Amino acid sequence: MRSRTARGQSLVETALGLMVFITILLFGIYFAEVGALTLKVQEAANFALWDATGRVVHDPEVQEWQRASAVTGALAEANGRYVDFDGRGQVNGRGGVEIQQAIARARPIRVECEPELPNGVPTLGPEHAGGPLAAMSVQSPGMRCTASTQLRAERIGRFMEPDTFRTSHRLAGAAFRVCAAGRATNGVCEGRFGLFLDDWGLSTVAEGRACALSRNSGTVCANADYYRWAERVYRTNGGGGGAGSALAALVGAESVNEDQFFMSFRGEEDRYQENIGATHAGGQSVWETTPFRASNLSRTYDVPRENRWLGGVRVR
Repeated sequence: MRSRTARGQSLVETALGLMVFITILLFGIYFAEVGALTLKVQEAANFALWDATGRVVHDPEVQEWQRASAVTGALAEANGRYVDFDGRGQVNGRGGVEIQQAIARARPIRVECEPELPNGVPTLGPEHAGGPLAAMSVQSPGMRCTASTQLRAERIGRFMEPDTFRTSHRLAGAAFRVCAAGRATNGVCEGRFGLFLDDWGLSTVAEGRACALSRNSGTVCANADYYRWAERVYRTNGGGGGAGSALAALVGAESVNEDQFFMSFRGEEDRYQENIGATHAGGQSVWETTPFRASNLSRTYDVPRENRWLGGVRVR
């Protein structure tokens, strides 16, 4: 009788212990999956923000800055990549299906972005800089993004269905909203990540091209935006002035157009040199930005400049 009682007691203890162990195991797996899926939701929102920074956000020729099209383009890209929680490539219409892991079940990620800054974030526009920048046409002050999904527990089984665990089972299997920023309020994700767009400068490939010297023609070079910006600064500051014309009139000589603007911008691909013919510096045909060769200078600026920060010039 004692042996049977002991064996029965061991069986009850084992059953109770397994119930606790399995509960901890299942919910440990579930919470780990919830954490991993939540990180993917945050990743989707941040992807949209950083993707927008790599798009064309301005056109200096028409004075358009911080274009809202960069936001809409990044939003479409983020939704196309993260609808299946992967993010490594576009799903090409294969999204929209719920993701089932060991226990957690998630609806497709939904990314939301607007060409506005989050509430309470002060705007920073080019008008604050003054000068020529104040004339820029800014289409959006920045952007804000969030992402969300809905999670719930599946495949928990029926071991928690007795009256003692029924309420806990129902709460564990209830769906809830996961937000990229903050918590959901009444099922709505109100938190947003924000980002200022554009840098009010020249940053695209076209805006980094060389600018060949154009003398006496007024022709805009291949780097049109840089050329026009430099010319605008030149004109805003009075151009060439009138001292030369005044002197020519005084001595009765023919004057030149001293207000004419021309420029040269050469980079590493041209070895920082512009061939302008034998017209300057004792007949030298090559005009070099520093470092350069000049026989009439005591200091030497002739140093290798390839792969060096700002040319690597050091004066001794």
